[in-house]
Amino acid sequence: MSKLPDPVKTIELETPINTKSGACYTQLDLCEPTGGQVLNAEKHLKGATIGPVDLRMYSLTLVSQNAGIPFADIRDYFPISVINEATRYLQSFIEAGQETGGS
Repeated sequence: MSKLPDPVKTIELETPINTKSGACYTQLDLCEPTGGQVLNAEKHLKGATIGPVDLRMYSLTLVSQNAGIPFADIRDYFPISVINEATRYLQSFIEAGQETGGS
């Protein structure tokens, strides 16, 4: 079985993000995602064909819900490198819980 990732992760932003609504973000605070957060994100992965937009929507939804930051702020203001780092961290919990076969 895989080692679980650290229970919490803070991603410091190189420069603060200020939104038109007045929100200011200096970091992303993440933790192990809940089942509901994963299910909400996975709703974007249904259907016979899963494309790049579906995968990006999954990522944006998972990060937004886990960090408690509005989806539109994550989508419109956060650098893709930060979103990708956050997604890799959150996804590591999902992958760590899956059986890999063999014994």
